Amino acid sequence: MPPVTVRDVLRLALPSGTTVAAGGSAQGRQVTWVATLRATLPAFAELRGGELAILSVEAALALDPRLTLHVLVRRLGQAPVPVAGVVVLGPVAADDVTAAEDVRLPLLQLPANADLREVEREITRLISDYEAQFERRGAQLYDLLTQRSIAGHGVPGVLEALAERTGQSVACYAANGELRAQRGRGSARIALQALRPTTYGEMTLLNQQIWVQPIGPKEYPTGYLALAGTLLDAWDREAAERGAAALALELAKEQAVQAVEERLRGDFVANILSGPPGDLAAALQRGNELGYNLAQPHVAILFNLEDATPASLARLSGSVQQELNRRALSSPLSRRESSVLAFVPFMPNVRVRESIDGLRERLVADYSGLILAMGSQATTLAEWRRSLEEAEQALILGRQLFGTGRVLAFSDLGVYRLLVRLRETPELWTFYRETLAKLVDYDLRQRADLMKTLEAYFNQLGNLRAASEALHVHRNTLLYRLERIKEISGMDLDNAEEYFALWLALRAHRVLAATDEAEAK
Repeated sequence: MPPVTVRDVLRLALPSGTTVAAGGSAQGRQVTWVATLRATLPAFAELRGGELAILSVEAALALDPRLTLHVLVRRLGQAPVPVAGVVVLGPVAADDVTAAEDVRLPLLQLPANADLREVEREITRLISDYEAQFERRGAQLYDLLTQRSIAGHGVPGVLEALAERTGQSVACYAANGELRAQRGRGSARIALQALRPTTYGEMTLLNQQIWVQPIGPKEYPTGYLALAGTLLDAWDREAAERGAAALALELAKEQAVQAVEERLRGDFVANILSGPPGDLAAALQRGNELGYNLAQPHVAILFNLEDATPASLARLSGSVQQELNRRALSSPLSRRESSVLAFVPFMPNVRVRESIDGLRERLVADYSGLILAMGSQATTLAEWRRSLEEAEQALILGRQLFGTGRVLAFSDLGVYRLLVRLRETPELWTFYRETLAKLVDYDLRQRADLMKTLEAYFNQLGNLRAASEALHVHRNTLLYRLERIKEISGMDLDNAEEYFALWLALRAHRVLAATDEAEAK
């Protein structure tokens, strides 16, 4: 059994609300037993040293008016073998504090409603059976924390109780490591503000010892709880474990509420996208009830997650909502098969594209394979579907044109925006067959690179030297390939109209190929 110190008694035996009035630097003194104020003089008899003296200021003065607290503190602290500390019920004056500091004796002041007999029993339990009292206090702490949660005090209330029972600074973080709430002071508070946990265990930051406990499953936590101080011990880690369990319940409550709200908002978005609202005024009113100003222009944003699962999409939806809230963008969200859809409002004096770029940078750090695509501005609810379709087209084509290292905006597609509109028309297919289809078929049969050659030729604006360098082939090889393109396609690159027709057909090929790929998925 480990030796019991004054600090252990303070945290594992004394009631909540007990404060260190003086002698805080001597809390490491070992406590051997409990000594209580006697009903007759001498006030404390047969002290052997190391005891924790318990007394009531009122009872001491009733026993002898000369037994003021500062007198008792000096006598107990200057004995040949001094006590470990003094636990007092009643007022503590300035001269009492001075006396305790002079003799380096911890002076602990109980709350006014404390029961001295119960205090004695708790300390005795701790000294005689440390492990049992440790476990008992842990269970009591968990009960207190869950009661705070049930009473509706939320995450801040749980952290408040945890800080009271440990004397340490505490903080709660989201699953992505972002600080949600904290209770603390001094350097520990600053350290917790700077911390962004992504794993659990012990660490040091700004000369503060920090213990990080995962909230929920260790493999896939819903958040993190951290305790910070100059010295953490087994009770701090136990308290962190109990606190994380209580916070898991609190976060589960939040997620349940969010799931209901998300379902309502998702249904609301689905109703708008299903067609023009029969009653525009009713839709605007419903939006106001949900916290949205639908009279503003909005833009559709798709947050697409590769290899998405229901769990990863749920987590992504929560992260998107949190990030939009941070930017004061009240946006309806709807969860889709492999993405989260948000309709983001155009706010006055806010550059939406820059805001979405910042949102992407913030989220990609936590979600591998995340792609953002956005449509163009929808000025009315009736245009929301069009903005969504544009975001979907930007997602499909943008990956081929620009890669995935940026926000894919429909406005960046250029001429592809026109070709996308025409992709279902027979005119585009007829144009494609008359210009490029034979060349595509030849490349497939012969495993040639004529399409690649044509692409490089156009990208270099017809510059033969630049095109040959881009293809890593000799100039004569490039000239031979261009001649074969003319023969197979029947199109002459020296003719301005046919040159443009092939250039346009090549872009139509991308649109049609991307459409086929999307339908195949």
